[in-house]
Formats: sequence, structure tokens, C-alpha cells
Amino acid sequence: MNVLFYSTNLRHKGQATLELALVLPIFLFLLLGVFEVALLFYYNVSVSNASREAARYAASSGCPSSTACLDADVQYYQDCTGIKNRAISKAPGIGLTAANISITYDHGPNNSGVISPIADVCSPTTPNLVTGDRVVVTVTKQFTFIVPIPGFKNFPIVSTTYRTFLGKVQ
Repeated sequence: MNVLFYSTNLRHKGQATLELALVLPIFLFLLLGVFEVALLFYYNVSVSNASREAARYAASSGCPSSTACLDADVQYYQDCTGIKNRAISKAPGIGLTAANISITYDHGPNNSGVISPIADVCSPTTPNLVTGDRVVVTVTKQFTFIVPIPGFKNFPIVSTTYRTFLGKVQ
């Protein structure tokens, strides 16, 4: 009698092992997919936040070096290093560098929708902005999958923020 139960129990153990061997790869693949989607979401939110915060910093009125701006002081929108550092600090963990950040300036769209640029690059000698001009910050970061999956290529995540410069607020 014990021999009959013993052989049945061994068959059940073998069946459980086989089921685990069939289901485990599918489960791990789904778990990896959840991690990839979560990382993609984090990259997207971080790049968007970095762009928005850098543009907000650049469009601020005043000077980063002092409370009363002198004519020789660099305005926030001319502080290229400060703008890029603000973006980098607002996107921790994704490896954002200054090379991933582009800063330009324009007058905004006119009545026919045409945008006239002021400067294509940020520099301390950027022409003075007037109320209504815009600071444009573009942050680009390449998304790389944790595990390369056939058919899925790495792609850039791009966020562009336009912020209107208000000039001196009194």
C-alpha cells in the first residue's frame, strides 16, 4: 500500500517541477517588462521635469550673483551653466549631462505663426531679452533598455519647454 502512495507522490513532484520550468520564463519576462516600462516612465518624467525647471530658472527676473542687478551682471537667462545645472539637478539617476541640454531664445510666434529666433545658443553675451521674449530649453536623453530585446531599439526621449520672459517685475 505504501508503494502505491509513494510512486504517486513522486509523479506530483515531477509535475510541479515541469510546471515551474514552463511558467518561470514567462513570469520573469513579464517582470522584466514591468521594470522596463517603469524605467521608461521615470526617464520621461525626469526629462520633462528637467526641461521645465531649467526654463523656469532661465525666465526668472534678476541676477543669480546678487540681489540688485547691475548692468555688468549676468541675468538668469544668460547664466548658461546655471540653467544646465538646474536641469541636471532635477533629473537624478538618468545620467543627464550638459551636452544633453540645448538653450535658445526667440520672440515667440507672430500673427502668422512664424517664430523669429533671437539666439541659437546660450551665452553670457546673449542679447537682452524684453518682456514677451521666450527662453526655449530642450532636454534630450537616449533611453537604453536594461536587456536588449530583439525588435526594440534604443530611442531618444525629448522634452522642449517654452517659457516667456517677464523682464523686471516691480
